[in-house]
Amino acid sequence: MTVKKQRFGSKFIKNFWRELEKDNLALLASVLLIVLFLFIVIGQIFVPNDIGTMSNILSANLPPLTSGHILGTTNSGADFVLTLIASAGNSLVIGFGVAILITIISVTFGMIIGYFGGYIDWIAMRLIDFWLVMPLLMILAIIFSTAKGLSIWSLILILSVLSWPPNVRLIRTLTLSEVNRDYVQAAKISGTPWYKIIFTGIFPNISSTVISDFALTLAGSIGIETSLTYLGFGLKHGTSSLGTMLTVLSGSSASSVYTQWWLWVPVTIVLIILTFGIVVLGQVARRAIDQRQSVS
Repeated sequence: MTVKKQRFGSKFIKNFWRELEKDNLALLASVLLIVLFLFIVIGQIFVPNDIGTMSNILSANLPPLTSGHILGTTNSGADFVLTLIASAGNSLVIGFGVAILITIISVTFGMIIGYFGGYIDWIAMRLIDFWLVMPLLMILAIIFSTAKGLSIWSLILILSVLSWPPNVRLIRTLTLSEVNRDYVQAAKISGTPWYKIIFTGIFPNISSTVISDFALTLAGSIGIETSLTYLGFGLKHGTSSLGTMLTVLSGSSASSVYTQWWLWVPVTIVLIILTFGIVVLGQVARRAIDQRQSVS
């Protein structure tokens, strides 16, 4: 069993690198992401704990290369680079937290619903249909306005609870396409427990789409958090994120947007690298898994 797992891992890595070598865009995205991740992880060492609540009017909105600040300061007087590091780190935590929770929910319930079918499938689909027609944006706005800002972990939980139905429906559809295949029927006849059929038989055959869906959910979660916080509905005051850094645009005049470019251009670049890079690498991982499955 151990040899088999190692072989799977080595094959996947080889296929992944082969796909990267063929795709210049993905290679560029991976380099940018690695550099950005190192920048965020190593930079956390230098970020003060009060970076989100810091207030120094005399040092506010300093231009780049002033008083030792490479990219100037924010409107609260904090160093812009350090604030960007803290914000990107928090946005990544939120993105990964939401993506992991939604993937666990969708894989678990989507595969069970698709495998058993019948009344379980009918009831689950009606609940999902009802959930999808609910005004989720209005619900989010009510929750956030009532809570007056949320912590990172509360935001992760709320976004996960409200955003799972489309992912469950996707996994359920993939499972339905596999459940009548010969290998599943043979496993049923041989008396293999249903949970083993689902997680060791069906799951490996849909894992490429699960990986791709995880990447899209991760990028989308970062974008949703940024949008909500920018609109004033997201994280509580004092918690840095890419959305809070972009709120300077909401109160700025058209001229200051151009003259104080350092307050939003670097944030936008980081956001583009994160979302674009994650989606592209998710597609590369999907192709690498598909290639391994076709070979095996």
